[in-house]
Amino acid sequence: GGAMVNAAYSSGTPAYGVGGGNAVVVIDETADIKDAANKIMRSKTFDFATSCSAENSLVIQEDIYHELIRALEDEGGYLLNSEEKAKLQKNMWIDGVLNRDVVGQPVQKIAEVGGLKIPEDRKFIMVEETKIGPEYPFSGEKLSMVVALFKYKEFQEAIDKVNEITEYQGKGHSCGIHSTNEDHIIEFALKTYTSRVMVRQPQCLANSGAWTNGMPMSLSLGCGTWGGNISSENITWKHLLNTTWVSYPIPDTQPTDEELFGDVMKE
Repeated sequence: GGAMVNAAYSSGTPAYGVGGGNAVVVIDETADIKDAANKIMRSKTFDFATSCSAENSLVIQEDIYHELIRALEDEGGYLLNSEEKAKLQKNMWIDGVLNRDVVGQPVQKIAEVGGLKIPEDRKFIMVEETKIGPEYPFSGEKLSMVVALFKYKEFQEAIDKVNEITEYQGKGHSCGIHSTNEDHIIEFALKTYTSRVMVRQPQCLANSGAWTNGMPMSLSLGCGTWGGNISSENITWKHLLNTTWVSYPIPDTQPTDEELFGDVMKE
């Protein structure tokens, strides 16, 4: 965690630190809902959701909100009602600290901690949420197979929610989007403050690199200056190498001021 990173930074030895996760994934109205639900399930249940890259919140376009919930239920999700949500929240965080008894546990064990009982065939828990921050801990990182569901109307609202959630926890780490609208994807990448944007992929299986996406394979994910890190890359063996530059003279290619700044100088 953060204490270990700070200890490494102050050790007197050069160190690469990485940041905490709280991945948020947007599902817009152009998404393949069945495909998105399957990928979310695969990612959320991998290694009992202990990965810092697991989906912690889904931000869903309102026109497909209920359809996606049904698809997630088909994949093994269990949607808590408001009473169940309140009971789970009360027991999942003790004095504002995540209860270790829910970390990396099957959903039936998580439900038991919350005083609930859910069917044996359920794989992960869903809770509906509308607000963000320490008073609404489901909006943060949970390290358990529990995912928060948010709703949005216009795409800019989705971007704003992602930024608000990651500002609370997980700034600089990662987000994702299930969409076939290229304009949405590019806008999302430009306007969010994370080092990774996974497109139509299982978040935790993609962030750390896969043979199918070209990301460098690593479990140490830099969060850039957003997250207090020096690097925004996946930290690999290349970051541990010293590089020696051997420089020979080359022909002078220095451009003129006009070539460099011509457009600005005209103004």
